[in-house]
Amino acid sequence: MNINFAPVDENFIKQSVEGGLYSNANELVRDAVRRLRESEERNVQLITALQLGEDDIAAGRTRTYSMGIMQGVRERAINRAASREKPKSDATP
Repeated sequence: MNINFAPVDENFIKQSVEGGLYSNANELVRDAVRRLRESEERNVQLITALQLGEDDIAAGRTRTYSMGIMQGVRERAINRAASREKPKSDATP
């Protein structure tokens, strides 16, 4: 595969390699692609979570906001973290 970069991007790549951030340009490009892929995966998960929330609202599965609800959420999160309980798969990015 052959990739052509704009001069500004080519200079950035060269400076990053010369500065020791990467061993070579291939390493930088692999890292950039990996980060982009991970970002896209997080975006898909976020959109899925938002859709679940919208579906709950449309189905009437809601609660009136109160400080008590938020305090309960906070306490459950602290307890789960302390017990090293993993979050539900639909609650993780």
